[in-house]
Amino acid sequence: MFRKQGSEPERSPLPVRAVSAASDLARRSVGMTRDTVHKELLERAKSQEAMSDEQIWRRYQFRHLAAFVTIPALLLGTASIATAYGTGLLTSDPKPAACEPVVVLAPAPGSFKVKVLNSSGVNGAGQVVGRDLSRRGFVVGDVSTAPRGLYVKAPARIYHGKAGLDQALLVAQTIAGSELEYDGRAGTGVALVIGADFTTMLPAPPPKPPEQKSYTVNVYNATWRAGLAKTALSELTARGFSPGKQGNDPDKSFLPNDVAVIRHGPEADLAAEQVARHIKGAVLSEVPRDNMIIDVVIGNKFETVTPLAQMPKKQVTRKDPPHTVSRPCK
Repeated sequence: MFRKQGSEPERSPLPVRAVSAASDLARRSVGMTRDTVHKELLERAKSQEAMSDEQIWRRYQFRHLAAFVTIPALLLGTASIATAYGTGLLTSDPKPAACEPVVVLAPAPGSFKVKVLNSSGVNGAGQVVGRDLSRRGFVVGDVSTAPRGLYVKAPARIYHGKAGLDQALLVAQTIAGSELEYDGRAGTGVALVIGADFTTMLPAPPPKPPEQKSYTVNVYNATWRAGLAKTALSELTARGFSPGKQGNDPDKSFLPNDVAVIRHGPEADLAAEQVARHIKGAVLSEVPRDNMIIDVVIGNKFETVTPLAQMPKKQVTRKDPPHTVSRPCK
């Protein structure tokens, strides 16, 4: 039959007999459950009446002991499992092993060039760092002020290319807190930028004396006696120094009370000390020059270059262990 649109569908009512049967079944189930529980309680009471006081007390103690052992064990087990999950012991995805840096022999300090840029805002910091690097055997190619837009907060930042990683790591060992930055430059040379937090260089062993062939010695005469400069320079050349110029002093010095004055720049102080050992009584004088040229200016009290028999014993060249660097994990 059709019904009107929107009206509720007609439901056929359950037979009264079916409803009555279902109600009787529910009542019988409840009654059976009550009877079963009542019967079990009666049996438990009878069994307890048949037990002695000592048996009842033992049962009571056993139940308390079981609760005392079981509940803390459950709590402890739950806490242990939670701790294991928290520390990653029970995770299905274990953490990978930590990467260990690779320690390799470092390149020789004199095998590449270091450019020094001062971004610290402190005048002269670049010269100080450049001089210290030279004393440690590095080849300092240039020392200048960093471009205006280059600011470094760290004590130092060392720029390097693909072939200059080990070189940058070696230079970083001279200043605590140095940062490394790859800039794709070619070759093994690096650029060290002194930052705002720079204070001082890290300690290093005493610098080794330079090779006598690594610098030039000029000898000038500031006396009225002719030929002293030529004779002195010939003797120094025979002892392994690289000869330079000879003649009258271009600065026209007047040294009536000096044996000799040895002029040198800041970078050549160790070389000047080395030359002074061969002229007893000579004094050192630092002048503003940025090269490794030494001037020996002979004074009125000069007699001759110190004879070899009177020279102090030659210093034993210190043998330092090879430098190493730790390449970072990739």
